[in-house]
Amino acid sequence: MRPSLLRHTRTFILPLLAIGLVLTGCDSTGSNGGNGDNGTTTFEYPSSNYGAETVTNLLAFDLGVRVGNASETSESTLLNLYTGNSNDEPIRAAQNLTTEGQSVYGDIASNVNLSSLVSKDDLVRGNQLDPQDTPNDGAAVNTDELLREYFRKAGVEDSSRTSNGIVLSQFAEKMLLGTPIYGQGAALLRDFASGSVSSNQAEQWDAAFGYFGFPRTLEPFLDYSGGTEGLAGGNVARDVDSNGSVDLTSEYVHTWASYAIERSAAAANNDSPNDFARRAFEALRQGREDIENGDDPADHAQTALEAWEATVAVNVIHYINSMESNLEGVSGELGQGDVGEDAWGEAKAFAWGLQFYSDKLNDSQLNDILEDIGNDPPYGEKTASGYASDLADATQIIQDAYGFNSSNVEAW
Repeated sequence: MRPSLLRHTRTFILPLLAIGLVLTGCDSTGSNGGNGDNGTTTFEYPSSNYGAETVTNLLAFDLGVRVGNASETSESTLLNLYTGNSNDEPIRAAQNLTTEGQSVYGDIASNVNLSSLVSKDDLVRGNQLDPQDTPNDGAAVNTDELLREYFRKAGVEDSSRTSNGIVLSQFAEKMLLGTPIYGQGAALLRDFASGSVSSNQAEQWDAAFGYFGFPRTLEPFLDYSGGTEGLAGGNVARDVDSNGSVDLTSEYVHTWASYAIERSAAAANNDSPNDFARRAFEALRQGREDIENGDDPADHAQTALEAWEATVAVNVIHYINSMESNLEGVSGELGQGDVGEDAWGEAKAFAWGLQFYSDKLNDSQLNDILEDIGNDPPYGEKTASGYASDLADATQIIQDAYGFNSSNVEAW
C-alpha cells in the first residue's frame, strides 16, 4: 500500500459549460441526508462547512485557465492565486453565473494558500525531467517547485508549453488535483477507514466531501444517456433549490466529481456499469450520517476512497487511450504533435497524482507506469509503434491492479 504523503479530459470545458447557463430548478431534497420528494438524497447537515476546500477546487481550475492564457497573465497574479492572496480576485468559474453572493474567492473562504497544502515530497522520476522542463536539472523536484517554475514560464516568458511539448496549463491544474486535492481528501478518508479519527469528525468528513467536489444533491446533475459526459444538460451548475442563484459550495460539480461522473457515464454506455460517482457520493453521505448518529463511518470511508482512487486511475487510462488514438495514423519516428500533447500532460499528471495515495499500486508499478508514459512526449526518441507498446503496458498494469473490465478500459 502506498500511503498518502499528506495529512489531511476533465479539460477546461466542463466549468466553462456553466457560461450562458439557464438555471434549472429542481425539487430540493430534505435536510440531514434524508430523501426528498423526488427520491433523491442530499448531503446536508447543520455543520456542513467546507468553504476552504471549495476554494481549493476553484483555484486549481482558475490557475489552469490563466496559465493557458499565458500572454494575458503575469507571474505575480499566478503566485497570488497560489499563495493565498486571492481574496479579492474574481472567481473565474462564477463568470456569467448568478451566484449566492460569491463573486470573489474571499466570499467563500479567505486566505486559502495552495502552496502550504501542496506536498513537498519529491515526484517519482522527477529527476529524469529534461533541463527545459524542470528548475532542478538532473535533481529531484517536488510539485511546489515545478508549479512555481511553470508559473514563471507562463507569466514571464509568455510560454504555454516547453520546447519538449509539455503543456503548462495541464500541469498547473492537474498537478493541483493530485496534491493538495486528492492527496488531502484521500488522507482524511484513509484515516476514517482505519479508525484513527477521534475528534472533529464532522469537520474532517465535510472537508473530504469538499475536496471531492460533489454538489450536495447529486441526482439532478446526472444523465448517463450519452452525449453530455454524464451531466444533465451538460451543466456543472444548477439552481437545485430554485432560489434564482447557484451556490458554488453546494450546487456545482467540481473537477474530481465531474471526472467520476464522466467515467461512470462511459461505463454505463458501454453496458458494463461501474458507477464511481453514485458509489462515492452515497458513501460520503452515509458516512456523514454515521457520524451524526454516533456510528462508525469506516466502511463508508473505504468505499468512497476506493471509488476516488479508481477515478484517478481511470483518468490515466483515458488519456493514454487518447494518445493511442493519435498514434494510429503515425508511422516511424515520432515527430512534434504526433502524440497529443494535452493528453500526454494529463496522463502524466494524473499518474503522478497516484503517488499521493494508492492502495492498489506499489512503488515499482507506479515507477513503471511513469516510465512508460515518459518524461516528455518522446519526439525523436521512439517510433509510434514502440511508444504505443509502452502505453499499452502502462494500461495493462492499471487494469490488472484495479480489476477493470477490459471493454470499459477500451471505452474510457
